[in-house]
Amino acid sequence: MSTLPALQWRYSPKHFSDRKVPQDQLLDLIEAARLCASSYGLQPYKIWVVEDKVIREKLAEHAYQQPQIRQSSHLLIIANETQIDDQIVDRYFQHFYQQTNTAAGSIEGYADHIKSAIASQTYQQRQSWAQQQAYIALGALLSEAAMQKIDACPMTGFEPDAFNRILGLSEKHLNACVICAIGYREEMATPTKVRLPLEDFAHFFA
Repeated sequence: MSTLPALQWRYSPKHFSDRKVPQDQLLDLIEAARLCASSYGLQPYKIWVVEDKVIREKLAEHAYQQPQIRQSSHLLIIANETQIDDQIVDRYFQHFYQQTNTAAGSIEGYADHIKSAIASQTYQQRQSWAQQQAYIALGALLSEAAMQKIDACPMTGFEPDAFNRILGLSEKHLNACVICAIGYREEMATPTKVRLPLEDFAHFFA
């Protein structure tokens, strides 16, 4: 069940074929992001799936006209929440009590601890934290895509404010953090993967 062969296979294509990702596999990628780790389990991010060609044409104008925006099967936008406060903690614990059949309020002290930790941060620190969690979700999504031989190209070369406006994210207290084009590469050999040698990448203290 190792992911290593899949990660050896994957790369971020600059061009996609016109082949579509089936709906069930698309949902698998989203599920991988949904199930991944996040700080306190709060999941301060959402995924928006854009297939509409007209919307993607508008988005491409604010993403340096990168061809992946238009050519991919779907464009995924991982948007971090911008309203990080007690409400996000209460939301989590509502789900926790429901899904674990735990008595409501039985671990209120832990909830208060999380609220206190969040309250101690500045607004910018909270935004950075939420964006970091979004990137963890992206990593899980990329790994699942590689396992299913679906190509995925994560991208930060875009104007978040413009994406927020076009997709109506700001009024939902969301911010486009990172985007990921998914689909299938054009028929071509997989390029050689260039990475740091292991001895330069990992250091061990025995």
